[in-house]
Amino acid sequence: MRLLVTRPEPDASAFAEELRGLGHEPVLQPLLEFHTLEFDVGPLRSAQALIITSGNTLRALEDNPGLKDIAGVPVYCVGEETARRARACGFQSFLATADTAEQLAAKIITSARKDPPIVHITGEHQAFDLAGALAREGVPIQTVPVYSMDACREFSSPVEAMLKARAIDGVILMSPRTAGIYVSLCHRHGLIDCAKTPIYFCLSESVAAKLASLKPNRIRVSWKPNRKALLELLRAD
Repeated sequence: MRLLVTRPEPDASAFAEELRGLGHEPVLQPLLEFHTLEFDVGPLRSAQALIITSGNTLRALEDNPGLKDIAGVPVYCVGEETARRARACGFQSFLATADTAEQLAAKIITSARKDPPIVHITGEHQAFDLAGALAREGVPIQTVPVYSMDACREFSSPVEAMLKARAIDGVILMSPRTAGIYVSLCHRHGLIDCAKTPIYFCLSESVAAKLASLKPNRIRVSWKPNRKALLELLRAD
């Protein structure tokens, strides 16, 4: 299948190689662009624990000279892949890992102390208000944004032409925000009818829900919200 890959770089290119290994033809159209923000590592050093919900957080931390000073702080992670990347970055102590931020919040609520605060290292946009969920249960929480993901403003000309020609067999969407941007661009480019044709491979039900206004003919949802399960879905289709 010819599959539209909407992940930001460098993840898009790495994912494209995995798709080629499965016999697919990837077409890259990153819908988000990563930027590291300036941030103070002070609150991270004194935290009870750190919450890392995305590999992009680790990408932002990797080039910060203060990383070595926080490597001993215990960590909560969303996703085994994120946990593996955290270990590769030098983090040594892992308190809990969960498939989603909602599930991780439940684990933190049952185990966290009242002080000092836990620090959620994250991006400017979050699909789930983890800090709010913890604060409502009395868990001391501080959020430190370390990166931003800027939205793509238009499809590339080749991708627009392929969508118009119904030459894209499938579209891979891995976050609610990415799916929302994709839908917005389909409206902007006048591609609503054409956008019904591809199969949409979504990481979760919350991602699939963002496609409602397109009324696509076919949606496939990964059984588990991670890259490995999504690849299994693509392998089976």
